[in-house]
Amino acid sequence: MGKHTKYISSGGLAFTERGDMRKLSRLSAKGWHLEAFAFLGYRLRKGEPRALEYVVDYHRVAPDEMDDYVGLFKAGGWTKVCSIGADIHIFSAVPGTKPIYSDKETNLEKYRRSVRNLQPLLLFPLVTILLFVIRYIANEFDAPRFLGQSLQVIGTLGIVLSVPILMTYAASRLRLRRAS
Repeated sequence: MGKHTKYISSGGLAFTERGDMRKLSRLSAKGWHLEAFAFLGYRLRKGEPRALEYVVDYHRVAPDEMDDYVGLFKAGGWTKVCSIGADIHIFSAVPGTKPIYSDKETNLEKYRRSVRNLQPLLLFPLVTILLFVIRYIANEFDAPRFLGQSLQVIGTLGIVLSVPILMTYAASRLRLRRAS
């Protein structure tokens, strides 16, 4: 990375959303502005120090609707900074700009969308459990050894994916419950 860009880690939006946004605001005041999401964090670009607030929105937006979606935020004084996929977007604004989520109900809807977006990923843990059940049955019926080993390897990879998915989903559900 050049001296004009740097990477910072994220605690995971499901776990440390507010903390991440505050950290990005502090770094903007020092001249390091959010440019994009990066693997397990954010990429920042060096610029003039500015006071900025950051906020994340969880909203699945079709490509042909993105301009209208961004326009709604722009009308409220917010600028789109970056997105990851079609459903996680970060916006910035100067301090004092009216918050995007200013009442309890819109804040709840934000977290409901987050939970809904994560639900399809729950198939990974389900498939992983199914693989281990199949492996057990295969071993009980003396299936070829390579089949059991293959299922073991695939199941282990499934666990590697399933643990963070389940942690993120649980944290999102907890955040939704606390906001209720």
